[in-house]
This record gives sequence, C-alpha cells and structure tokens, in this order.
Amino acid sequence: MSLLRFLCMNVHGGRSLDGRRDLGRIRALMDAMNVDIGVFQEMETRRSRGGSARDVEFLAGSDRPYHFAGPSYMEKDGWYGNLIVSRYEILRGIVHNLETSPHLEPRTAVDALIRTPYTPLRVIGTHLSLVLGERRTEARNLLRLADAVERDPRHPLFLMGDINEWQWPSQLLSHLNGVMTPLPAQRSFPSLFPLFRLDRAWHDGAPGLAAQARILGGRKVRVLSDHLPLFIEVTSFGDAGNNFPIMDVSVRSKAGLAS
Repeated sequence: MSLLRFLCMNVHGGRSLDGRRDLGRIRALMDAMNVDIGVFQEMETRRSRGGSARDVEFLAGSDRPYHFAGPSYMEKDGWYGNLIVSRYEILRGIVHNLETSPHLEPRTAVDALIRTPYTPLRVIGTHLSLVLGERRTEARNLLRLADAVERDPRHPLFLMGDINEWQWPSQLLSHLNGVMTPLPAQRSFPSLFPLFRLDRAWHDGAPGLAAQARILGGRKVRVLSDHLPLFIEVTSFGDAGNNFPIMDVSVRSKAGLAS
C-alpha cells in the first residue's frame, strides 16, 4: 500500500509533442495516479514563451494548494525553472544556486520541507546541465549545499529530477549512488522511443524507509513532454516517522558560499 506518491517530470515548458500547450493533461495524470507531491523541471510561466502567471495553480490543481518555485531565469513577465507542488503544507523552502560562476543557463535546485501525515519530509528537485563537467560540479555543489541545511536531526530526504546523465559507466551516478539509495527505473528519454535513463531519484536511506520508482508510459502519456514521467511510491517510513523540530523559512543558497 502506498503511503505517499510523487510524480517527477521535465514538462518541456508545458509544450507537448502533439503541438498543444496543455498543463491540464499533466494535472489529470497526477489526479489519476493520486499524486501527493509533484516535482517539475522546465516549468515555464514567462508570457514571452507562452506561459502565464496562472500556470502553477493550473498545473497543481485544487488538490495540491502548496507550491514552491525555484526559478533559473526571471523576467518581468514570469520565470522558468524548477517547481514543487504539494498536497501537504510546505514548511520551509530553499532555492540552491548550483553554479560556482556566472553561466548562460543557470542550474538550481528546489529544496522543500513538507509536513506529510507521516513525518516532515524533505524533497529536492533539480535539473542538471547537459555538459558532463558542469553536471559533476553541480551535483557536488548540490550535495554540499543540501548537507549544510540540516545536521542533526535530519529529516528523511528524497532527491529527484532530470539528471541528464546518459554515460555509462558514470562517475557522477557512482558518487550519488554511494551517498544515497537509488530508486532504479526504466529509460525516460526521448519519450516516444526511450533510450536514456535521464530522470532519476534517490532517498537518504533513513531507517525503515521503503520506496520504489517506475517510469509511466502509454500512448497518451508519451506525448505530454519529451521526457516520460517518473512515478515514486513510498510504502514505509519505519523509524523515519519520528517527530522533528521544524522552522518556517524561505532562503537562497549559493554554491560559492558552501562550506
């Protein structure tokens, strides 16, 4: 029995492969899968790129009233980047800037502490670079910044997103798999004929925490984006369900300031 359900997806700016921009179909997928928390990459709200200020609420739907955005680009008419939507209250939100120097396409991560019925749960969503060297630096920066947020006690943690790692063997994946517990899933990109496992998830191995992941497919799902969605089910929290102290705060962190 699932206790908690995630949908992680690169939404391609809301542009589907059949030529429609219809975030309602992604919301309908979340509703059909009874998703509690959505973690999205390439969310687009800039009017100059076809987006709207109402897109976040439209995508989330009334069942997921809590939202936390991590823009990579900001313009007067909107933003582009990462997004978390949740059925449960977001207690703390942090946007991690993963770059150590100015970059043409900045990479960020959204880091949210969410009050679930089982335990306050920390969820990080990110979208790493296409360039190998930059991906490795961004991943190292993310782990360092995330680790600096909490010492003891630590809330159970899930990390997920479009990691953009298609090479094998991979030092980046070996490193991430060495410090966190991977949730293996099938290939997700490109959606019409998946060849690469770009969309991935991990958890921190908290005692008693059990979860599994799978890629969603099917004719109607494949056209929603150039990536297939990653669906994660948590089946046990075990000792991870203890009570933890929490704080309400929203901040930005920078890779260059990490210890």
